[in-house]
Formats: sequence, structure tokens, C-alpha cells
Amino acid sequence: MSTERPRLFIHARWMLVAGLAVVAVLMLSISPALAEDDPSYNLRPQWSPGQTARYEVWSSRTQHATVTLGGQSRTTDLTMVSEGEITWVVDKVKPGGAATCTMTIDWLTLDYTPEDGKTLKNDSRKGSGDIEPFHALLKAMSGVPIKVTVGPDGTVTKVQGVKAVGAKIKPELKEMVPDDLDFIETATDLASLVAAPESLQIGKKWKAGQKWTWSDSPFEGYMHHDMSFTLSGVEEVAGLPIAVVDGRSKLKLELDRSDLPDGMPPFDVKLIKGELQTQVMFDLSRAEAVGRNSIQTTTIDVTIRMPNATITRRVEQTLQGQSLRIEEE
Repeated sequence: MSTERPRLFIHARWMLVAGLAVVAVLMLSISPALAEDDPSYNLRPQWSPGQTARYEVWSSRTQHATVTLGGQSRTTDLTMVSEGEITWVVDKVKPGGAATCTMTIDWLTLDYTPEDGKTLKNDSRKGSGDIEPFHALLKAMSGVPIKVTVGPDGTVTKVQGVKAVGAKIKPELKEMVPDDLDFIETATDLASLVAAPESLQIGKKWKAGQKWTWSDSPFEGYMHHDMSFTLSGVEEVAGLPIAVVDGRSKLKLELDRSDLPDGMPPFDVKLIKGELQTQVMFDLSRAEAVGRNSIQTTTIDVTIRMPNATITRRVEQTLQGQSLRIEEE
């Protein structure tokens, strides 16, 4: 899921930061004088207890699916757009740099647009929604403090408190509640960089592996990310030193065959194409992200061999996500 918030001044500053970052990268590529001193930058968390940031987050999932049976095909399209707000508070910092934080989803919306083009709206701040199970889940996730453990290098290692989300929802809907790994993914895309180095020069890279949940009913599994990050540039904007970090990854799908329905016919699930690109604007003065933007594209083929026919399903999907710091203290 995702979350978001509005402030015109912050949006304007974000656009300025992004624009200057691009200029900075271009200048670095053509002006040797700028690289003479070759300074290094610390991209790890250097937080203080009580440090607080509020983020707006937006995400979009667009899906185009084609099902073929007996030489005949049918296509369907859907879009899901989510917005909301998240508050991130640093609770404790250990001497080595590891931190315990609290992540609270303040509110969430989810707009679902199926093939007929009619958007069904759901908002945790309202008493009901167009898709009641979705609305119930949004309300259950909102306002629950999730404790997040962050390693010295910015990697989120653990979350606690997810059971409180399940306690707010009807028993028959508990299977909809995201698991710990989903909340770890949300926290990872918020305030810190993953496996960040303590010292890095402009143009240098580092790598990090990630694994997030994946599902396409009745199939479930994990999507592996072999991330490569580059410190593309550093620019001072409105008095803030902003590091621009670009990330790219090829994806690998791992299918979990342990919980498939009984009597499942022979099948194949293949990731035909999968890649991710992301950019993070990192405030070096507070050692936290100002904002980030990512886009992930996948093409997955599912083949099910029935006794008298073969069903194939190709799903082409684009996931876009943005987070933006709108308030800090």
C-alpha cells in the first residue's frame, strides 16, 4: 500500500530540488573542476531520538492481462491508485548507529478502476467505502504504530506491531492484512537508504539485495531485487545538502509452491521481463530521504495445462511509487 500528503510549498521545493539535481549531474559529467576535491559522503542514518518526519506517499498499479484458451483471447485492464500520509519518529539510537523507530500510517485511500472504467473509492477517514473489504483494511492499517528496527547501514531488519492491525478487522478479512515483510517494504521506501556506505564519492556505486512478497492468485512467492545504487550528485538547495541516488535492478521471481490448492493441475509461472528504476533525494543534514520516485515493470506468463486444454495468462504490470517529506522536526 502507499500513502501521501499535500503542501504546495514543499511540492515546489521538491521540483526545485529535482531540477537542480539533474543540472548537478550534468555539470559533474562535463566539468572536471567540480570533481577535483573528490569529497566523500556518509549516506547512513545519523539520527537523533525524537527526530520526526512526515511523508506523503502515492502509488499506482496498472495491469493489462490477456487470457488465451482454445485459440481465443480476452484482455482485461485495471488500475489501483493509493494515497495517504505516514509519520516516522526516531525513538532510540544505539551507539553503533542502529535505531528503533515508529512508523504510523495516518490515513490511506485506495481507488480501484476495473475494466468498466468506473472508479470505486475507499478512504480510511470515511465511515464506508465502495469496496467494503478494502475500506475495512485501510481503516485497520491507519493509526497503528509499527515499531521498526533499522540497522546502522539504513537497512530495515524487523517490524513489530502488525498483529494490532489484524485485531482491528473482522476475522474473515484477516487474510487481507499485509504480513511483516510488506510493512518492512513500506518502511524501506521511506526515510533511509538500503545498505548505504559510510563513505562514498560521487559516481561510485554500491549493491544491495532485497526480497518482497508477490502474489497473483492462487500463486504466491517473492520478487528478488538485485539492486545497484549510484551516488549521482550532491547539490545544495535552499540551504540543504541534497544527495541524488539512482538505483536500478533486474528482478527474479521465486514461486512458493507450499500452499497451492489441492488438485492443482500442472502449471508454469515465468517472469518474462522485470526491472526497477528508482531515484532518491537524500537530505545529508538530517540523514533522511526528502523523497523518492520508483517505477517497476514486469511481464509474467502463467500456463495451466488442463486435461483437455491449456490456459495461458500474460500479465503486464507497471508499479509506480513516490514518497515526499512534507514536514520535519
